[in-house]
Amino acid sequence: MKAGVILPLARWLACAALALSTSVLANNPVDPAAYPRALAAADSQRLAAVIEDNLAPLAPAVPAIIGTRGAITFERLLGGTFLALDSYATAEKHLRRAQTMAMAFDDPDDAAASAVSRGEIAILTGNYDRAESLSNDLAQLAARANLPWAQATAEEYLGVVARRRGHLDEAQAHAQRALALQRALGLAPGTATALSNLGTLARDRGDYATALDLFRQALAIRERTDDQLELTLRNLALIYRDLGDDATARDYFGRALDVARRHGDSANYAATLGTWAGFLVDAGEFAPALAAAEESLAVSSAIGDRPSVGFDVLNSGRALLGLGRLDEADARLHEALAIGRELNQHEILAHSQVSLAEAALARGDAAQAGRLVQAAFADPQAARYKPLMVEVNELREKIATAIGKPAQALQYAHAAAALREDLLGTRASRRLAALESQYARTAADQQLALANKENQLQAARLAQQHLQRNYGIIAAAGLGAVLLLLAWRFLGVRRLNRALAVRNAEVESQRSALSQANERLQQQADELYQAAINDPLTGISNRGHLLRQLDARIADCRRHGGDLALLLIDFDHFKHINDTHGHLSGDRVLVAGVQALRQWLEPGDLLGRYGGEEFMAVIAGKRAADAVQIAERLRTHVTNALEGFLPGGRDTVTISVGVAVLSHLPASARLENLIEAADKAVYAAKSAGRDCVMLHVA
Repeated sequence: MKAGVILPLARWLACAALALSTSVLANNPVDPAAYPRALAAADSQRLAAVIEDNLAPLAPAVPAIIGTRGAITFERLLGGTFLALDSYATAEKHLRRAQTMAMAFDDPDDAAASAVSRGEIAILTGNYDRAESLSNDLAQLAARANLPWAQATAEEYLGVVARRRGHLDEAQAHAQRALALQRALGLAPGTATALSNLGTLARDRGDYATALDLFRQALAIRERTDDQLELTLRNLALIYRDLGDDATARDYFGRALDVARRHGDSANYAATLGTWAGFLVDAGEFAPALAAAEESLAVSSAIGDRPSVGFDVLNSGRALLGLGRLDEADARLHEALAIGRELNQHEILAHSQVSLAEAALARGDAAQAGRLVQAAFADPQAARYKPLMVEVNELREKIATAIGKPAQALQYAHAAAALREDLLGTRASRRLAALESQYARTAADQQLALANKENQLQAARLAQQHLQRNYGIIAAAGLGAVLLLLAWRFLGVRRLNRALAVRNAEVESQRSALSQANERLQQQADELYQAAINDPLTGISNRGHLLRQLDARIADCRRHGGDLALLLIDFDHFKHINDTHGHLSGDRVLVAGVQALRQWLEPGDLLGRYGGEEFMAVIAGKRAADAVQIAERLRTHVTNALEGFLPGGRDTVTISVGVAVLSHLPASARLENLIEAADKAVYAAKSAGRDCVMLHVA
């Protein structure tokens, strides 16, 4: 991280101390099998201890020797050196002394600089109460002494603390004020940090298009300054991970790790590597995930970064669980749980308890697994993580099946499917928003390039006109001079015409490239839209799209006096088919059944998947008797089409159909009432023995 104000001499002192203490470090032989980054961090800690032990006896005499101002500079220099060496406790001690002396000496600049570094240390070590207190004091000092740079840093730190506590609106306000101050000061690194903080908040809210744009602005600055570049690359990787674009996410993670290795900042390297480990666990690549988590844990432990240690222990436990090493996984996950409770980090707590529940279920202890899942979501904040909730409902389904509660298992399976469908639609919308953002930026860049080319062409035309106007003036100087000048001008005009031809060709190439880009983006948008409205298994409308179309048709009937019938179609004994023949056979039954339904429906009729093995058909302009007759025809045709479809030929596939007619319901009936009527009818059909059609009678 290292975002605080550190005197440049501090880094020189750290390097000099490292060179002078070679003999000390030589007494600590390096294990070749250990992690080099962790060893370097540990060596930094030992070096810091050597420096402190040698300089501590001199501290009381420093003010008398070099005066109070010199003592302030000396303490700040030591604090910056220890911060550069990742020795946070020692750095905090010297920076606190520097701040106390600066306040007593009425030196607000040095006091503010010391407070900035102390706030950075508090955030790095997870002491958010101290970070908030220091930032509030810094803001008051900045206001009194008119120090806008200190005010900007105070706003930045307050925003970071508010976000980690889950107060997103408060964090947004602080981050926006920090960005305004940094831009007014013209400080590129601070502006990039403020943009990154705002981008992270946008990602937290699910506004991926805005987040992507903010991170790209930060990336443009950090690629020029090479300051904390790895953090912005990591943020972009997380954006593309959430959008489901794993290839692009892997590319950004690779670039972020390369930059982190080159920069050598232990905290940033550990944060980047730990995030990469979590991505690998989610991707099912458990062995490389474990290696990355172990290395990140070694570095985080060496420098004392407790939040990173918690996530690293969690990721290593999840990787061990994926590898089937249950005893080792249990130990790591319990350790992560303890750290989560210590820091009050809800995300660590929830993930640890869910992973422990998976381990318990793998051992056959379904009761313990159920208790752990219940404990994980006793806190309502944990339910905000929808991807985790999908895993939890799937785990609850397995637990209910293991303890012999099939109805409860089916309920959890439906909940997981609904969440998965919601996430699929949300992800498609986010990817579409990201494409639109990318398209808008590309179009703006192309427009700017075209404008520059047009300006160049206009300048060339003006130059040509200027040459042509000079012909008359030159003619007055004499016939001989005119002839010579005309020949020279002729050659110049030819050169200009060639330049104009080249530039016209470039403009045409730019326009062609923009047209092709527009076509590609439109094609991608169409594909995403189809994915968002269609059921991936059967190819017909999914639940959300079907209900929107049905609601529109009901409204149309109310306006124009039409009528429609809703057929709720349920495949009988479908769970038995899945249990007996397998889920793949069940999927093939649904696909073949939908194909049979399509053959007997009119082109204007609607057909969509309501959920699981339930489907809806909407028929317009039919009386109740006609609708029942069509439903009977569909039932018979599906049974005939699927006769002998299942292996062994013992099970027959049938459907039950419930029919509800809009005109049979009260005039105030809405979409929910029509669906409820059809549901009652299909329930009556199942009660009557299945494989039949029932009409709802109001």
